[in-house]
Amino acid sequence: MEGYYLGYGIRVIGFCFFACLAQGAQTEETPSSKTEKINISTAKITEAPPMVLSKIVGVAGDQTVTSREVQIVNLLEKALGEDKEIKLIAIDDSKFNSEVTKVLLEIVVWNESLVFEMTQISEEEFKEISERITKKTINNSDWKRLQVSQMEFEKFLKRKIIAKKFIKTKSDSMKGFISDQEAKEYFEKNRLKFGQIAFSQFKENIKTFLTQQQLEERLTVWFEVIKKKYKVKNYSH
Repeated sequence: MEGYYLGYGIRVIGFCFFACLAQGAQTEETPSSKTEKINISTAKITEAPPMVLSKIVGVAGDQTVTSREVQIVNLLEKALGEDKEIKLIAIDDSKFNSEVTKVLLEIVVWNESLVFEMTQISEEEFKEISERITKKTINNSDWKRLQVSQMEFEKFLKRKIIAKKFIKTKSDSMKGFISDQEAKEYFEKNRLKFGQIAFSQFKENIKTFLTQQQLEERLTVWFEVIKKKYKVKNYSH
């Protein structure tokens, strides 16, 4: 789930709550500025990309989540990963609902990290990550359409990083031990899948598979518990 969140391929849940944050700056005209206007009157005017419309799509505790926040966090996740194309996901896309769920889960995991005081990230680490993200997004047209403020960028990115770290810590504490006997029982129940090859050839792979399966089940239970704790509601269904 570091891939969803496990990324890790948490394989886990992007976040603010304002529809418009940018306003055009106004300057007084001076004689020199009037001259400049005459000189550039025939220049091509490039319009700013339109702001993406936003609506409330969920709540987690006392935090309201908008569709714009989901789109910002989704682009941050893509920029953090290996996605070659950093594209907006449309609100009417069938995958948008799952993206809302990821953001809501990211919020509650982050809230839990506050309870356990797991909110530390060094300035050096955050600077390295934020610079890497900025390089990927600075000329991206979809990112520009969202008109992300520096405050939003830092807030959502820090929240995402800390949530991932906390899930990794939680995952390490939840990992169990699969015995040879448990692996053998799985092998016997699924004998047709393995053909005539001996159990010894598959033992370690089976143990790895069962360990991961057990971890994902435990994480799912934990996720459901904290979602109920923070009264998570997804309105994008």
